[in-house]
Amino acid sequence: MTITDSNFDILDIGRLENPATPPDPNMTSEDILAAARDLVPLLREHAADTDANRRIPGVVYRAVQDAGLLHILKPKKFGGLELSEHDHAMVAMTLAQGCASTAWVFSILSSDNMAILAYPELVQEEIWGDDTYRTLAGNTNLNMKATAERVDGGYLLSGAWGFCSGSDFSEWLIFNAPVGEEKEGYMFLVPREEALTIDDWTPTGLRGTGSRTKAVENVFVPEHRAQLTKDTVFKLRDRRKLHPTFDAMYAPWPSHGRFTFASVAVGSALGAVRHFIETGASNTRVANALGGEVRLIDQDYVATEFADAAGDADAARLIVESRSRISAERSARHDTPTEHDLASEQRDNALAVRAALRSVNRIHALTGAKAGFPSHPVSRAKRDAEMTHAHVTLNWRQAAVRYLAAAVDAGEV
Repeated sequence: MTITDSNFDILDIGRLENPATPPDPNMTSEDILAAARDLVPLLREHAADTDANRRIPGVVYRAVQDAGLLHILKPKKFGGLELSEHDHAMVAMTLAQGCASTAWVFSILSSDNMAILAYPELVQEEIWGDDTYRTLAGNTNLNMKATAERVDGGYLLSGAWGFCSGSDFSEWLIFNAPVGEEKEGYMFLVPREEALTIDDWTPTGLRGTGSRTKAVENVFVPEHRAQLTKDTVFKLRDRRKLHPTFDAMYAPWPSHGRFTFASVAVGSALGAVRHFIETGASNTRVANALGGEVRLIDQDYVATEFADAAGDADAARLIVESRSRISAERSARHDTPTEHDLASEQRDNALAVRAALRSVNRIHALTGAKAGFPSHPVSRAKRDAEMTHAHVTLNWRQAAVRYLAAAVDAGEV
């Protein structure tokens, strides 16, 4: 484990010398999805290096910015497009077909725009006022080992938070720490230059997300950049009047309807399916221990297994497409979700990832020993889907228990 200074994660993305301008405010859902599709070849080109180097190349991140993707869930006041959770999910799933790490970083940074909107207008101006491309990374899980001492005008914050996805690029960080004798969780916003980076991100999958640990020691956080974690939902409701045309602010927080993580696993599986189809005519395996070779496309067992795998990936895709659209439509109506709605969305996030992982595991087995090499696209897809599957929000047993209880209460069972 290496501790470095804050310059560790400042990559050359050409923005300091050549600031980007906000995207065309008239971009539609179709436009933004087309822009994401156009990026897939670039992401595929750099995917192996992203995995090996454990970070997204600056050229890829800049391309994501220039395409306007980080403005999907951002209010018009700050150059945003005010699009929907459905648009977010579709873009994440599309990008993951080229590079799951890039899709994960996009998904985190796009979703965290909503966390910024829970803070007062002063904070929103502080972050986006002179640069609408600034993003927020960090970790919103309460770290009971961290400390936040009340001082005049704010807090002195100390602690270390792991899994800070996207922090290679983000100008701001969010941390959750206990305050007072009650140890209530507070969310603190800290400029990136006030944190140290601990280079401890060496997982098997999603290696390029840069989800390294960030640490601060006695960093002063002013009162306006700190608020009770449990108040986030209520604060988001209060801030709606600042952005009255932004329907996504009527979504719950955190929102499973955004399919922040599931979209990445599903995109990984779809990418593996695509690779197998594109290489199917030329793919061979050793016939047996004595040698020889057979074409995979000529084997009946390959056809049946691949059809199952592709079907699982398509089923997962349809879940994300349908459920994210339903969530977006509910937000557009400004309807409040029921517990059954929320439990169903949590279930479908976990269900889609289970199907995606099942799909990519089958394709990995069909591909054979070649898929054991880290640079192979199916190897990355398998490792990325496995890592996504392990995320706490996608725990199938927890989702299933919540869903059953909600379904019974709603009279659905």
